[in-house]
Amino acid sequence: MNAEKIEYPKLDGFANVYLEDSFVLQVKATPGYLAFDVELVLTPQHPAYHPPAPGEQACYARATIEFPEVRNLVWSGQGTPPAVDASGSKDYGGIDALFWTGSAFHLEGDWGAIDVASALPVIRLLPET
Repeated sequence: MNAEKIEYPKLDGFANVYLEDSFVLQVKATPGYLAFDVELVLTPQHPAYHPPAPGEQACYARATIEFPEVRNLVWSGQGTPPAVDASGSKDYGGIDALFWTGSAFHLEGDWGAIDVASALPVIRLLPET
């Protein structure tokens, strides 16, 4: 990729998702790996799209957004506690920004800001339970 800013919809596999209304359930950072467990909003163009469940505004799918082969990771602004719903599920807010800066991917949300130099991120949809 070149040095221009590339927004997430232009990244392979991200064209038919909407991160801003998705819910981050967990962030996992270990040496060489970064992952976000999410309730991901799928647009009608996504192959796994289905009509929203009763009472929901969008089509949600459980997924993991993985950043493999992490070479460098800087996470700032941590510490905002998650929201907890009536069932006890935690929600760290959405992913307000994801873009390529020319040398790393930059992500922002209520959980902080992360700059990660890695291979291309991959979305893995999880089986419905």
